[in-house]
Amino acid sequence: MIKIDTFIAIETKSIYSHTMEQLQQEFTSIQSNDALQILAKNLTKSKGHFLHGAIIVEIDGVPITSLFDWDDCDLLWPGFLTMIIDYLRDGFGETSISLNNIQWTIEKIRTKPNHLVIFSSKRGMGEMSKGMCTEQDFLQAVLFSAHQYLTLRQQDTRTYTLNGMDGKYNYLKCQARKKFTNK
Repeated sequence: MIKIDTFIAIETKSIYSHTMEQLQQEFTSIQSNDALQILAKNLTKSKGHFLHGAIIVEIDGVPITSLFDWDDCDLLWPGFLTMIIDYLRDGFGETSISLNNIQWTIEKIRTKPNHLVIFSSKRGMGEMSKGMCTEQDFLQAVLFSAHQYLTLRQQDTRTYTLNGMDGKYNYLKCQARKKFTNK
């Protein structure tokens, strides 16, 4: 089972904590009741230029990414979607997050009856996490989570930074629909 959630910073800071316990107090899920209020406050503070957060990916209960992978969500999501689009075209995709020196990759493993994907996250010079699931489950989770993020962001009037993400999301949705209806 795959789970993809977006978390946003409760307060806009230049540096966040170095322990998971503290980070869990500094970020909240976009599913929380106060997410829209936090979003508005943080975008006002940053003058609409950035929104700190993280995309959390868990596969079979194993965290592949974490709150340590925080950056500007309006850059994380388009990068994540671009990586998936590259994957659909080439069987491999990657993206790098420069703020925290993180690299994400996705790779296809051809199996029957369903193709599998390996999603990896590498932090700095060492720690790497990997998970494997079916391609269809991964794409469905990405589309669902991206839609949730876009829906939240569209509730705020400062969505001009999401034009790139919106286009990538719609393209990916169309490609995924074609892929799984033309088998």
